[in-house]
Amino acid sequence: MALAADGSDVLLELMAAGQVQVDFLKVGPWIGLDRMFDRASQYPILLHLHTPLIGRSIQAELSSIQRLMDQTHPPFVSFHLDVPANRIFRFWKKAGIPLPIFRPKQAARQAIENIRILQTALLLPVAVENQAYHRRTGHNYLVDPVFIGEVIHEAGCHLLLDLGHARVAAAMRGEAVKEYVKQLPLNEVIELHVSGPGIYRGQLRDLHHPLAEADYELLRFTVEHCPNLQVVTLEYYGPAKLLQEQLERLREIVTRG
Repeated sequence: MALAADGSDVLLELMAAGQVQVDFLKVGPWIGLDRMFDRASQYPILLHLHTPLIGRSIQAELSSIQRLMDQTHPPFVSFHLDVPANRIFRFWKKAGIPLPIFRPKQAARQAIENIRILQTALLLPVAVENQAYHRRTGHNYLVDPVFIGEVIHEAGCHLLLDLGHARVAAAMRGEAVKEYVKQLPLNEVIELHVSGPGIYRGQLRDLHHPLAEADYELLRFTVEHCPNLQVVTLEYYGPAKLLQEQLERLREIVTRG
């Protein structure tokens, strides 16, 4: 099992000093294309795209996605199982408006169609990432394990299971996080994202804090239940000392896993 982390400048400095070692850098267009391509010329890459799979056809974006893949050569590519983060949706999500812009059947159908388009065009495994909804809206179904499982199984793709997102979604749903995780299609998980959520304005949120003991314990539990897991990725952009400490502990877990 491999270990990856966000391809931050701090991580590269630690690696250059020989203080940590990861097997992949996680990158995406948000760090800037020049920086992303420069990292890809020096290190193995995991390409993660924030492109939503619901709300519009992905056909028009295939050429730009293919260009990113040609420059980074990832073993697979991952996308958000979500709707576009436009102004209207952000307002509805923030306000907790209970009416969906996209209804569940429509959303599942479009996600499956877009995943199949990607699989045909890219000729690489495609993974979709579960999201973090911290309040009830008309789009709660996006973090429902039944909805996620339907999309995964119908499309024949993989799951990128973000455990920080899972903790947030489970809290919103009033469920124990391990019970929530066990409902997901764990046989299809090929990558885990780990980061520490935190309380903000009285709710558990996806804040990318340092990992706490509860996060390590959830990771160990999940690793045991994901037989096809390939890589664990730390999502953390904080101080070098905390980044190094977390990567050292994660290396022990993935080595045993």
